Amino acid sequence: LVALYPDPKSGYPPKYARDSIPELTKYPDGQTLPTPKGGVDYAPGEMLGSMSGELGLRKFLEAQGHSLVVMAEKDGEAFDKELEDAEIVISQPFWPAYITAERIAKAPKLKMAITAGIGADHVDLEGACKAGISVTGGTFCN
Repeated sequence: LVALYPDPKSGYPPKYARDSIPELTKYPDGQTLPTPKGGVDYAPGEMLGSMSGELGLRKFLEAQGHSLVVMAEKDGEAFDKELEDAEIVISQPFWPAYITAERIAKAPKLKMAITAGIGADHVDLEGACKAGISVTGGTFCN
């Protein structure tokens, strides 16, 4: 289950500042970048952090037999309904899906809460620990 920014209502601008971002070969600390088997199913520089971009995960996850639910709503009944069967929740630091003790209690299959960026202040850490849910973030991906 992934909570992402909604796509811009007026469409994406024709040019982004990211169009001139250099290609990364390693993290700033020297650590190697992930190299998914079979490559990636998006063009470098493509917007992945919104609904239509799906973090570039759909093809990879579905090839592994998983389903991917992506929604912009993160605070209401639709999210809560999907959370009941979710094993993993991914949200963004500036568009967080709050994983409260109440939500954890209603999500018996939940194994992991991931922030696509840094920070975990939107997850009830004590509740996650008690339920055996791992909480993690993706450094260098904000």
